[in-house]
Amino acid sequence: MADTTLCLLQATLEIAVPLWIEKLKQQSPEYRLERAKAHVDTIASKGDIILYRSKKTGETAAAFNALAEAIAVLSFQPGGVTVFGLHFETISTD
Repeated sequence: MADTTLCLLQATLEIAVPLWIEKLKQQSPEYRLERAKAHVDTIASKGDIILYRSKKTGETAAAFNALAEAIAVLSFQPGGVTVFGLHFETISTD
């Protein structure tokens, strides 16, 4: 991945993931897990679209949001998650 692409991905994740964390804080751990599971196929099959804009309107945004929400879910796990050189960790009161 080119340095510019990585920097842009990091910058957008630094904004999007905390927004997803705030939204998910009110949800149960079971709900969060189901949300992450729902995004597995999208993340696995659309990684190129996340990194390099799709020609189809809205496809890149949907794939990126799936990634950001899944990372937010992982941030609730003990020790959080490190991805793309960024670390996200959320202390849950569940």
